[in-house]
Amino acid sequence: MRVLIISDIHANLVALETVLAATQDQYDALWCLGDVVGYGPRPNECVELMRDQAMFCLMGNHDWATLGRPGIDVNDFNPQARSAVLWTREQLQEENRLYLDELPDNPLNPPNADTVLATHASPREPVWEYVLTPSIAMENFALFEEPICFVGHTHKPAIYRWRLHHLSDAPQDDPTFSEDELEEYDANDPPPEKESQFVATVDYLMPQDGASIVLNTSEQQRLIINPGSVGQPRDNDARAAYAIFDIEKMTLEYNRIPYEIEETQNQMRDANLPRRLIDRLSFGW
Repeated sequence: MRVLIISDIHANLVALETVLAATQDQYDALWCLGDVVGYGPRPNECVELMRDQAMFCLMGNHDWATLGRPGIDVNDFNPQARSAVLWTREQLQEENRLYLDELPDNPLNPPNADTVLATHASPREPVWEYVLTPSIAMENFALFEEPICFVGHTHKPAIYRWRLHHLSDAPQDDPTFSEDELEEYDANDPPPEKESQFVATVDYLMPQDGASIVLNTSEQQRLIINPGSVGQPRDNDARAAYAIFDIEKMTLEYNRIPYEIEETQNQMRDANLPRRLIDRLSFGW
């Protein structure tokens, strides 16, 4: 099964429709990692597309804030984001509000993918924490057992690779272990008498546009993967980001695609959304 994985749409309908048109017939299921609304000018249309097309969708922090749920104070947002949240609350139609309200806000295994965990922000704080550094990723690897965890929230494509090295048998750049060692040692909890012989590291990898990556996983290697943002990239690349995950082949295709940014910006101006939110789309920050 090939899965289109998207995140952080942020009510940018032009970007979302561009991604869906470009990937038509390339995937069997769509997973959305959250933040369908917020910042952008077309919240209802984006929610309706997810209602119609997403097999699996999670709740993001902007979805949560738009619903006015306890736990996230809209006053904790910067002024521009807060203004967009309050505007979105007024615009959201009841059936779309109900859809958002039913989205899961905890890490889950998507349908037919028991070896994959998905969450909006992080396994530790599913709605709010930003996985932006290897140290934060390291702390989160301890909180799940699946080989792969997909996250969004940062708006930046990334792969964090956790590797367990045997000090005597494996060089730092080669995590390969023999089958006997795979059976003998638990990667997450090495036997106490052997613990000093292991070291865990996390690498930060920046996927390139058009890259097709083989996702090698084992007891000694696991991954946290961020597909980037459809509607508001923040890696200095204004193009919409998405990924296609082949569950059987264990491959991931990273892609960027240009969309008519000016059309979204004009829609935002018509809605009197903050200028800073409008301008940043041009620069990908």
